[in-house]
Amino acid sequence: MLNISLEFLEQNLATGSYPLRTRVPLGSELFFPEHLRLGSSNWLEFKLAVETLFRVKNLPLAHLKHIECPRSLSADKDAHERWVAEDQLCRAILLLNVRSDFLPFAELEHEQWGAAEVWDMLVRRDLQLRNDALEKWRWLMRMYVRMLGAACVVLVALVVHLWVMYVGFDVEPSIRDAPIWDAPERDS
Repeated sequence: MLNISLEFLEQNLATGSYPLRTRVPLGSELFFPEHLRLGSSNWLEFKLAVETLFRVKNLPLAHLKHIECPRSLSADKDAHERWVAEDQLCRAILLLNVRSDFLPFAELEHEQWGAAEVWDMLVRRDLQLRNDALEKWRWLMRMYVRMLGAACVVLVALVVHLWVMYVGFDVEPSIRDAPIWDAPERDS
């Protein structure tokens, strides 16, 4: 799953022709603790963990925004190679720290994606989950209002029924038959 060419890195490290600012961690340094791995409800924690790890490893956050190497680095061959290697490392950090129940990468054609494309897909997936949750809450609120309205109608019907039963047994017939609201008489 780690798409970093180990031969490429070893060759460049051995010859000194590839100026790495940091050693490329290939062990557990790439993995977040379980509670920080991206799931359906911890986007902000995951985002903070990714940004923090990028800063600790001296990886520019630009890898999350730029699909290709920025033009300022494209002219310099070493800077361009460093960008490609760092982008692969950033991509590996992202892919290794997403829970499979959140987004199953094994089902996706992600081999040619850069870090920015993976990040964009994760952002879109999070927005989709948030919108789905919002729609569920809206639906629940509509149902709650409808049920509350129905309960109010039933309560009013019950009160009217009880009032009629009470008035029907204890009040004189002349009062029972009188309208509740008498319109004032007009002077003609």
